[in-house]
Amino acid sequence: MTQSISQNPDPAHRLCMEDMAPVQSIHASCASWEGLGVILTGPSGCGKSSLLLRLIDAGFALVGDDQILMEQEHARPAPALAGLIEIRGLGIVRIPHLSATRVVLQIDLTRHAPVKRLPDYAIDPKTGIWHLTLDAFHADAVARIRSTLRCIRGEFTLLCGVNGGLEVLPPFPLKREES
Repeated sequence: MTQSISQNPDPAHRLCMEDMAPVQSIHASCASWEGLGVILTGPSGCGKSSLLLRLIDAGFALVGDDQILMEQEHARPAPALAGLIEIRGLGIVRIPHLSATRVVLQIDLTRHAPVKRLPDYAIDPKTGIWHLTLDAFHADAVARIRSTLRCIRGEFTLLCGVNGGLEVLPPFPLKREES
């Protein structure tokens, strides 16, 4: 993993954050994977902490759980909750965490609602943050998030969907016409 877990952001990051808009506190959870921040939003009980725990178990770093302070596309934990995560059935647990991350992906969590197979364009033109809707309890939610991050950093190529791409591929190779 290329990111380090620390209590204080590096000076360059802190300067960048000081020049931003006022801080906004939101009910959300946040993790980071190789420097790419993911913010999980949705109503109470939609699975934010549960998905956050699975992301951490899959190698993501905790940024914060329950309350996140946002300054444009930068996220950090609320000071009183820094390093804490609620694990239902176990309790409140303190774990290593990042002091801040740059958010590149927002996941709007939903329960029992259909998720579009090929979503419409959903990248904020001002911040560049990608937006997805997922069911936090779906078996492949973590894999979908990591695949999206791989698309964002250019490791995978998204042909159509959230990025507004229009390339449509047939589901199976076309049969070659016999001569």
